[in-house]
Amino acid sequence: MTRAKSIGTIAISVGLAGLACSSDPASPPLGAGGTAGGSSVGGGGSTAQAGTATLPGGTSNSGGMAGGTSAGTSGGGSAPSGGTTAGGSAGSAGTAGSAGSGTGGGGAGGGGAGKTPQCVTNAEQDGVDRAMNNYIECDVEDQAIDFDVMAAYPPPRKPGYDPSTTPVTFTDYGTAFTGSAVQMCHPYCYQGNLTLGLDLIAGADTSLRGEVLFGFPPTVAPIVAPSGRASLGWVWIDGPALPAGSKLNLQMVLKNDKGVVVAKETKDGVPQKWIEFRYFPIDSTFDKADLVNVTHIGFRVTLTPTAGATDWHGVIYADHFQLRK
Repeated sequence: MTRAKSIGTIAISVGLAGLACSSDPASPPLGAGGTAGGSSVGGGGSTAQAGTATLPGGTSNSGGMAGGTSAGTSGGGSAPSGGTTAGGSAGSAGTAGSAGSGTGGGGAGGGGAGKTPQCVTNAEQDGVDRAMNNYIECDVEDQAIDFDVMAAYPPPRKPGYDPSTTPVTFTDYGTAFTGSAVQMCHPYCYQGNLTLGLDLIAGADTSLRGEVLFGFPPTVAPIVAPSGRASLGWVWIDGPALPAGSKLNLQMVLKNDKGVVVAKETKDGVPQKWIEFRYFPIDSTFDKADLVNVTHIGFRVTLTPTAGATDWHGVIYADHFQLRK
């Protein structure tokens, strides 16, 4: 188990390529329609940007991208067990690309250099289209950490957990993650995702690994007995090819009242494709004894380099994390 350290609280985290779907039957597709920007909460007072996605259902949703916060500067706020989460209240929604307001702070220490990551490859419309045309991939949205606000879910969809209620925390497993921001950039479902900066520095052991946790809302956590539930998460690694011969491994993690527990399955982190964590039930990759009083879900990355490997810099987009009934 690893001990959680601090990072910034943001207006809220993984998905892998795969055609595996949720077990629930698909709902009828939503109607196509109006041009939308998509509104989201601004965290950390970062500048909001106008969205460009076309929402299903013919609804228009003007607004800005959520502001992000990154590790590095201290802020106020309550802490999850085992660490200190910095940050104040979430910012208000950006309008027409104006700056998000609010007082979200950054985390003190942990998680690297404290840089706010930038969107590398924008594919926002892909998430909107998937939610509309292949809903079974995005269902049970009202139990998902989607990094979307209510306006991103046109009727009859039910909103997922609002980002302002799902804090992001880096742990002391490593320092590869350099910061995070909720953005309308490269979602798996709907419009929003969490963008995580990733710097893998050759020869610096702690910078070859990192771990991030997404807190469940206080109305949900702790999940006292999640055994038997289904769990999902999607991530996309964006950047250049990994150094020749190097291997990047990913594992889902959960945090309970005793600490962080790690999935038995390891995923191959290949850039430029969706990577899916899919455990139906969650017991298939975690010991039942660890499935108690769960407060967070997330993932860790670990790079195994080869001799002479060079540094690697990029981002990871995380979306649609669930531990659903």
